[in-house]
Amino acid sequence: MTAGTLALFIAATLFQLAGASILPATRGMTAPLPSFAVFACYAIGLVCMARLVVSGVNLSLLIPIITLAIIIGSVVVGITVYGDSPSSMKLAWLAGAVVCMGLSFTA
Repeated sequence: MTAGTLALFIAATLFQLAGASILPATRGMTAPLPSFAVFACYAIGLVCMARLVVSGVNLSLLIPIITLAIIIGSVVVGITVYGDSPSSMKLAWLAGAVVCMGLSFTA
């Protein structure tokens, strides 16, 4: 993996995470500026993912890894920024998702 590929992966993940993190501020996409920010973040994240695919990264590897990173990041943002409570059930579901994703790579 080259430095450029790693940078694109990190950018795709962070932009999509930022878009998801801004969603509550859009008030159901009725607030124009946060709504535009969500759109822009997702658009940039998708462009980064497209560049990764063009550079030869397997889509079947890229999508699950970025999805898992965004899920974990969203939980962290929810807890730290929005004050969500990290209940045992939420954390158990998150751990289960991580285990299932890890098992899918070994099959």
